[in-house]
Amino acid sequence: MSETSTLARVTVRLKRAILDPQGRAVQGTLHRLGHDAVEGLRVGKVIEFTLPGTPEEVRAQVDAIAADVLANPVMEDVEVTLEPVPASEGETGT
Repeated sequence: MSETSTLARVTVRLKRAILDPQGRAVQGTLHRLGHDAVEGLRVGKVIEFTLPGTPEEVRAQVDAIAADVLANPVMEDVEVTLEPVPASEGETGT
């Protein structure tokens, strides 16, 4: 029986209390293009990768990776989602 893989999706955004100059710039551009209803735009980043193991093992690894490398917990919020990967899709590469 082969080990299962999990797709980890880590979303990192600046905390609400911190000014988001990139989000403000994008919102300003959208307003200039006539999309005046757009408000509160924030820009973040999404990092996706697969890891083998049980959901509990993967969650622990992803939480550690996010805290150690992917985000600055003082300035950024992190959201993690996990999805099982079918065996034939586990080796996609980049």
